[in-house]
Amino acid sequence: MKARSPKPLPPARRVALEALYRCLFSRQDIQAALDVALSSGTIDPRDAGLATQLSYGYLRLKGRIEYVLSRFLKDPGKLSPKMRLAMGVAVYEILFLDKVPAYASVDWAVEFSKTKPGARLSGLFNAVLRRISELGDQAHDKDFYRKDASLPEFLTRWYSCPQWIVDLWWVTYGEDKAIKYLEAQTGPPAMGINLFGHPDADEIFTDLAGAPEILDIEGFSFALPAGTSFEEEPDPPLARQSFAARQAIEALDPETWSGPVWDACAGRGGKTRILLEKGLKVFASDPHTGRLSALQKELPGVTVFEANAATAVPPHEPGTILLDLPCSGLGVLSRRPDTKWKRKTKDLDDLIKLQAEILDNAAQRVKRGGRIALITCTLNPDENERLTARFLKKYPEATLKREWTTPPESPLGEFFYSALLEVR
Repeated sequence: MKARSPKPLPPARRVALEALYRCLFSRQDIQAALDVALSSGTIDPRDAGLATQLSYGYLRLKGRIEYVLSRFLKDPGKLSPKMRLAMGVAVYEILFLDKVPAYASVDWAVEFSKTKPGARLSGLFNAVLRRISELGDQAHDKDFYRKDASLPEFLTRWYSCPQWIVDLWWVTYGEDKAIKYLEAQTGPPAMGINLFGHPDADEIFTDLAGAPEILDIEGFSFALPAGTSFEEEPDPPLARQSFAARQAIEALDPETWSGPVWDACAGRGGKTRILLEKGLKVFASDPHTGRLSALQKELPGVTVFEANAATAVPPHEPGTILLDLPCSGLGVLSRRPDTKWKRKTKDLDDLIKLQAEILDNAAQRVKRGGRIALITCTLNPDENERLTARFLKKYPEATLKREWTTPPESPLGEFFYSALLEVR
């Protein structure tokens, strides 16, 4: 009798597993990995949405999921990476997606386990996943994760965060702030949009400003609850932008900056857009051609050039230089959860060296009496307050005008640092 072939994976699971594998084992950014996986064939928008939810949700709660699995698997390491990943995604569905029946998650995972020839994993998958589905509220009880654990081990399990980050925040910021930061990175961040430059900005602004769910408004920017969707996306689409990033700029009083402003780490132009909204004259650079192309498409009037901010010589003497510094990204783990599973402590020294080089170059290029505005999206004093302090010590002609950090109780789920320096 001919054996039955395993059923093909449902589209959302196929895309999620492909994206997560690329992300965790080929070190591709999760959004880039998702874009590749989604482009590999026609997929229903609902499946695309579920694949995105599975990918980001799994990465945010991977540590918690792996601990749950360890309670039912004697040696998870014996499973191949793809099989371990599939089991983990199924666990995420069972524990955190109420709209997906547990039997459906068990079914596709068991079918997938049959694709490894000769492994005979279907019985194991079925038994483990069914036992986990029977945990109920116990899987969401902190005491379940305290078994035989020290405090750091418990925090690592429950908050799904590598211990070196837990230790860094606990020692640096104290228990109360550290818990707030850890809690924030287990969920999605607020949605941020900026209407500046949109042809229907005034009409959309009026509609959004009256919505009861709005978290905050600043200029043409809105903060909305995570997961907010629109019945019909305007054409052209709305520009997504972290509202917490806007707050970091607003804290430095950009209306007082002298121009022209050189946005020297511009990326796709999110902060350039804010400065244009303020009426400032801006030119921008970035080392990545693709990002500059996106900036020019969105903001066609801005002069751009490809350059490394650590060595670039701008075409005009800037009155202010904006530096959105490359950093460890520990403040935006809610938006980029793959970062915490890839970043290592040894990476920080190279980043801090690069940040110092960029600041050194800015000090040489800014007009005397001009300003340097620096921003990071991390929670690490060596990349934030101590970086600023080292710069001030090296350049006695520079003074600190302002320094700001997103409050730990912010509802936005993201945390930025910013400082304004004047170079006489």
